[in-house]
Order: sequence, then structure tokens, then C-alpha cells
Amino acid sequence: DDFHINPEEIEKKYFGVLTKLYNVARFSSFFEIPDDLDNAPENLAAEDKWILAEFSSMLGTVQSSWQELDIYSATQALKNFGTGIFPSHWMEMAKSRLYDFNPSATWTVHRIVRDFMSAFSPICPFFTHHITETLYQHSAVDVRQFPNHPVSELEVGSDENIRLCGLTHAIIEFNSTTWKLKKDSGISLNMPISGVEIPPELQEFSAILGQMHKLE
Repeated sequence: DDFHINPEEIEKKYFGVLTKLYNVARFSSFFEIPDDLDNAPENLAAEDKWILAEFSSMLGTVQSSWQELDIYSATQALKNFGTGIFPSHWMEMAKSRLYDFNPSATWTVHRIVRDFMSAFSPICPFFTHHITETLYQHSAVDVRQFPNHPVSELEVGSDENIRLCGLTHAIIEFNSTTWKLKKDSGISLNMPISGVEIPPELQEFSAILGQMHKLE
């Protein structure tokens, strides 16, 4: 495809994207990096398995898009995950475990940030180089192959991967609805709320969602 390049428009639209990704990486830097990011710890939490499945699905889209030189689809998939699903939903779900230095949560956040920057490096090499050299002492620009999909390493079957990714819409909708309910009721997001029911399809996340939203 042919694209009309407007540098001012690019800077205006995507400075906010890079700022969000920088803040995600900076937040991740508060937590100790596991010695082995290539092998997951035992007993991953349900929400960690979910975001890793969603991350693997996103990587599949990005990898196939790069192979077809489809820049738009690759960048959109990376932007939607890196500035939306990952920080706005999983990080909020995992925040208390991260502050407790939970091995499952810290491994998940660093594995995703490291591999996300590798997949993102064709677009913003200087940005991803700085982030990964600072955090992991190895530049994303020097990576010679596309990141492995975490769920394949966890030996998660395709049916389970599809099931977990199928929960993404329900998780986003539940979180967004609960946040809106608090806002409309004049309740601070860190205050308890009663009368909110977790839908049946999200029961495996009931403990973390209850804690996250302070459901009564």
C-alpha cells in the first residue's frame, strides 16, 4: 500500500502511545527481574495464563503481518495490546501481587515487556533499544528471531488458548462497567462497592476481580 506520510500527524498521534509504553516499562522496572525469563515458574495465576494467551495471540498477528509486510495490522495489534489490554486490565488485576513480588506476576510482566519490545523494534528501534538495554542489558534491536509464543512453552493446548482469549472481551467489559459504576456513583476507584456480581464465565478470576474492585 501507499501511505501519505505526515510527520507532524505521526508525532501528534503516537507520542502518547510511546509515553504509555515507556510508563509500562518504567513500572515494570520496580520489580526484580527473574533469572530465567525463558521458563515460566510453576503455578501461574489464572490472570497470568490469560494475559499470556492474549499476548501469544497478539504475537501471532504481528508475526504474520510482518511476514506480509502489513505494517498497519502489526502496529495496531501492538498498540492495542501494549497501551490497552496489558496496562489497563492485566496490570490492574496483578498490581497487588506485583507489589508482593509474587513470582508468577513478576515473571509475567517482564516476559511480556521484554518480548513486546522485540516485536515492536522494527517500528521504534531507538526507543526499544533504550528500554531493553536499560532493563535487561540486551537490546531488542539485536534480537535475531521473532519472540517465542509463551503459551507454546507452557504447553497450553490450542483449545485452552482459544478459551482464554475468548474471555478477554468479558474481562474488559466487566472492568469497564465496574469502573463506570463507581464513577457514576461518585465513589473513588479504590473504595469498596456492593451489589456487583461477577459473571459466571469469569468465576476463575473471582478472587482477583473481587480484590481489585473491592467488591462487597
